[in-house]
Amino acid sequence: MLLWLFVMPFALANAEDPARPVTGSYRLEIGGMNARSTYLSPLKYSGTSVGASGEWRKSFQKNPENLVMTFSGAVNFEDMINTPGSARMLGADAEFNWGMAYRTRLPKDFQITAGGVVDINGGALYLTRNGNNPVSVNAWAGIDLTASASWHFTLGKLPILVSENVKLPTLGAFFCPGYGETYYEIYLGNHKGLAHCGWWGNHFSISNFLCLTLDFGRTAMELGYRYDYRSSSANNLVTRTSRNSFVIGVIPGGIGLKKKNNINSALY
Repeated sequence: MLLWLFVMPFALANAEDPARPVTGSYRLEIGGMNARSTYLSPLKYSGTSVGASGEWRKSFQKNPENLVMTFSGAVNFEDMINTPGSARMLGADAEFNWGMAYRTRLPKDFQITAGGVVDINGGALYLTRNGNNPVSVNAWAGIDLTASASWHFTLGKLPILVSENVKLPTLGAFFCPGYGETYYEIYLGNHKGLAHCGWWGNHFSISNFLCLTLDFGRTAMELGYRYDYRSSSANNLVTRTSRNSFVIGVIPGGIGLKKKNNINSALY
């Protein structure tokens, strides 16, 4: 009896703790892409970009009210033509992020977060008509600052979440060969000057994702717009890409607004 009186308060406290579900978003993206890499050509290339991405979010166990963990990954493919229409450029890239943010819940169902992520991404641009050096490799590893704002409301009987998410690469390292340096020279052992300390002065990038989430209960749908800009300069070489994409996604299990479960959601 004495043992039960000792254990019961802890059991009740655990029973009352809100669940911390993992909210997984699975997205397809399609839009327009512009790219310019002076390592390959002085001309700008424009075309179509398609991609797929996933994002998983959860409230942190030690402080679920204020800390949110996020893991995400994405792959993209591009097909572009230069302005005169005389050459074609293909592209591919992949990205992985893990991070944590501090959140504040505000009145009127608003929420804001601020934090950082470890960002690893890489890809390549392939100019089909180049001979000796047809490929430009791009890679970045570093810390990105993140911020978001969200608001949930009900339209009729349908719960809706509006969110804005911004990611700003801040400090890290990126790859860039020397001006006129071939990858064959790198293969032979010329490894000096390939890695550069990246900051806003020589590696400025920003990713902005505006999303409308419709919670139907058993599942939720995302409709959004993503703008992604990347720029790097080193060794008298400049690479710039910009992508505008329409995003459609699904969240299996919904986000909990429709069900009104006792959960500590990472989204609201």
